[in-house]
Amino acid sequence: MKKILFSVVSLMVLVMLAACGNKVDSNKDSISKTTKSSSSAISMGFSRKDDQSKGSSSKSIKMNLSAIQNGNFSSLLNGDWKMIGAKVNYHKGNGLEFDTSQVDGQLSISKDKIVDDQLTLERRSLMVNGEEEVTKIQNNGKTLSISTENDDEANWELTFYPIGTTTEYQVDSNGGTNKQNLITVWMSNNNYTQVFAQDNPETSNTSSTTSDKKGKQSGLWNTDKDDKLESFISQWSKTMNQDYQKYDGTNELKVSTGMSYPSDLANETVKGQQASIGWSKDGKGSYEYNVVAIYNHNGTLPPLPNRITYCFAFHNGKPVVLVDQSRDGGGDFEETQNVKLNSGFNEIAKN
Repeated sequence: MKKILFSVVSLMVLVMLAACGNKVDSNKDSISKTTKSSSSAISMGFSRKDDQSKGSSSKSIKMNLSAIQNGNFSSLLNGDWKMIGAKVNYHKGNGLEFDTSQVDGQLSISKDKIVDDQLTLERRSLMVNGEEEVTKIQNNGKTLSISTENDDEANWELTFYPIGTTTEYQVDSNGGTNKQNLITVWMSNNNYTQVFAQDNPETSNTSSTTSDKKGKQSGLWNTDKDDKLESFISQWSKTMNQDYQKYDGTNELKVSTGMSYPSDLANETVKGQQASIGWSKDGKGSYEYNVVAIYNHNGTLPPLPNRITYCFAFHNGKPVVLVDQSRDGGGDFEETQNVKLNSGFNEIAKN
């Protein structure tokens, strides 16, 4: 009897111990699961924070021409827009000039509207003084133009130039493409064009650094400056309604009056006086006037023949632009009175 009782008691003890063991294991599992869940949540929290950090990069200043064409101007909002000049004809014989002193215009841009004085662009339509006009849109993939089409009234045109798409509007006359996004507003009644640029500190800093590096190139003249001058002449000649041929450094440049350059530089005078003038690739030759570039325009209107020949030179180490418009006999150079041409060459030469 005692044996039976002892066996029953032992069995009950074993059952109780087994139950307690399962409870402990169950608690361990619960704790383990909770810990893993918390770790996962923390890990996910850090991951989300990292993603947010990656997403908070600097705002893009790239023009979205397709969105602009459809009336969404959000890509134009990352930076202030300021007028940097105007293209205007002062009727002084220089044709259209880019005047950087005219900076009083204002351009107001919101997500769905652009306003410039009398002109408003909204939802793919141009309005002048509140009245909607017939609108034409041209998008060549690089630039976008939106204009009015009136047969007997004044017309307007807005043109959008993303960075690197035009050399037409130069503030510093460096001959390169635009380093800022540009918007131009053209009015036909006086052929007047306002030019607005978007502030972009990062691009400005990069541009300055690049300019500093290029400025360290040795010599008064180099291929980089020569390329800038060629680009500048290409744009300037359009304002003069003239086409110019450049001396390529190898083949003689023959002009309509019979002169040939640079060989005939030896037969030229300067301001009616004998002078030492000759070709010098880097501007450091032994001449009084060391010519680094020659451009010629042959006239097509009577009296013929006629020409305009420009020599870009260094005189005592300083840049000077000489011009010869003589029609027969030996040529005679004098310093050009064209302000735009002088300032352009001076700016390129010193940078």
